[in-house]
Amino acid sequence: MSAGLFEIRHRPMGKVLKAYGECRDFFHVIRGPLGAGKTYESIFKCISIASEQRASKEGVRKSRGIVVRNTYPDLISTVLKDFREVVPNELGEFTMGHPPTLNLDFDLEDGTRVMCEIIFLALDKPDDVRKIRGMNATWAYINEVKELEKANVDMLTARVDRFPMPGYSMYAGVFGDTNAWDKDHWLEAMDQKIKKGEMPGYRIFVQPGAVIKVEGKWVINPDAENQLAVKAGYYQRILPGKREDWIRVNLGNEIGYSFDGKPVHPDYSDSRNVSPHDLDPVLDANGRCIIEVGLDFGLTPAATLFQRQGSGQIWGIDELVAVDMNNAEFARQLKEKCDGIRARLVALRKGAHVQFNFRGDPSGDARGSNDGRTTFQVYRAAGIMAVPASTNNVELRRASLERPLTRTVRGGDPAFLLSPRMVWLRKALAGAWCYKRVQVAGSEKFKDIADKNEFSHVGESAEYALMDAGEHAVINAPATVAIGGGMQAAIRPAGSWDVFKV
Repeated sequence: MSAGLFEIRHRPMGKVLKAYGECRDFFHVIRGPLGAGKTYESIFKCISIASEQRASKEGVRKSRGIVVRNTYPDLISTVLKDFREVVPNELGEFTMGHPPTLNLDFDLEDGTRVMCEIIFLALDKPDDVRKIRGMNATWAYINEVKELEKANVDMLTARVDRFPMPGYSMYAGVFGDTNAWDKDHWLEAMDQKIKKGEMPGYRIFVQPGAVIKVEGKWVINPDAENQLAVKAGYYQRILPGKREDWIRVNLGNEIGYSFDGKPVHPDYSDSRNVSPHDLDPVLDANGRCIIEVGLDFGLTPAATLFQRQGSGQIWGIDELVAVDMNNAEFARQLKEKCDGIRARLVALRKGAHVQFNFRGDPSGDARGSNDGRTTFQVYRAAGIMAVPASTNNVELRRASLERPLTRTVRGGDPAFLLSPRMVWLRKALAGAWCYKRVQVAGSEKFKDIADKNEFSHVGESAEYALMDAGEHAVINAPATVAIGGGMQAAIRPAGSWDVFKV
C-alpha cells in the first residue's frame, strides 16, 4: 500500500553536487573529499530517478535499482545506514534479507504511484560478477566507485535498462560517488578518454578539495562544498598527524598515490604542478632553446628534460626511463629523443639553435670493471656530451628541486610545472620516491635516507638537471660546503654542451 503524499525537501550544498544530482548521462561519477556530501546527494538522486520513471496506464512508475559497495560490512555499516537516515519509513520498507532490499512505495502530486525495488549488493572481487550476471535492473548506484573492480562495473552497465523492459525507462544507467583514486586506477584511464571525447554518455564531476595548500600549509578551502552540513572544526581536527599523501587524496581531492612513507619532496602537488596539456620546448625571440637534462645511472637509468621560460617558470618537457638497460643503449635512445626535439624546433624556425646541457650523477666518472671506461665516456661515445654534476651533496640536490616547488612566478603560477607525459617523475614526486617508515612504537618515524627503488633514479635525475641550472642553494658562485665527516667540496657550475656538436 502506498504511503500517500509525503514532502521531502533537499537542496544540494554546492554547484558540483547540484550538477551531479541533475545529470542523467548513462554513466557518471562524482569525485570529492571526505565530508563533501557525495553519498547523501546520491541517495536523493536514487529517489528522484525512481520518481521520474515512465508511468504505466495504471499510473504506476515501476523501476528496479541496484546499490553496490565493495564489501558486505561496508554495505551494512555505511550505505544502508545512510539510506535509513535519509529515507523515512513512510517512503519505503527495508527488508534485511540476502540481499537487503528497500521497497520504495509512495504517491506523487500528479496522482501517480512510485514503486521501486532497490537491491543492495557487495561486490569486492572480480568473481562477484556472477552475482549480477542474471539481474535485470533499471539503474545502479555505486558507493565508492574506486573500490570496485572494473569487471564488476562493466557488468553493471550491461544489466541496466532491462526492467520493466529494455528501452522503457525514462532514465537507465549507472552513477556513483568516490574519493580520489590513484593515477594508475582504471577510473583515471576512463577520465582521460572522457576528456578526449572518446566516451560519449560518460561523465566525471570533480568537487573542490576540502583543503588547499597555501604557502606550504594545508588550510580549509573557502570554495569547499557541503560546508554548512559539516560540523565546525571537522577538517581542522582531521589534519594533524596525517601523512601528506593521505591529505592530498582524501581531503584535497587530488589524484595521487598512497604510499607507506614520507615523500622526498612533500611540496609537490600533481594538481598544481602538472600542466593540463603537454609542454613542448619553445624558442626565444633570438631562435634559441636551452634544455637542461639530468641523468642518473644504474639498472633503471633515467633522464629528465627541463626548460626555463622567460617568466622564470621551469617546464618539465619530457623524460626517458628504462628498466634493466645498459648505458650504451640508453644513451643511444636519449640521443634519438634529443634529435627529434631539435628537428621539430628547426622545422618551426630555420637556423634555430638548440642547446642541451647534460649533467649526471658524479659517480658515473668511476671506471667500469668490464672495459675500463667511465659511464660518462660511454654517453659521450653515443653523442651525449654529459659531465658530472658539480656536487653529489644530498642537501644541495634536494634543495635544487624544493626551491622551485615552493616558489611562484608572476600571477601566482607555480614555478615548477611538468608535462603530463612525465608519468615516472610525477609518480616519484607524488610519493613513490620516499623515506620509508620505521616500525617502532610511539611517534611516527622515518628513515634518514630516501629509499632506493625504481622511482628514485628519475627523481634524482631531476635534481641533477636543476642543480647546476640556477637552483643551487648557493647560486652562481664557487663555494665550499660541508659534506660529512668534515670534508669540503667545491661547487662549480657544470659546462654547457651541445649534443649536435660532437
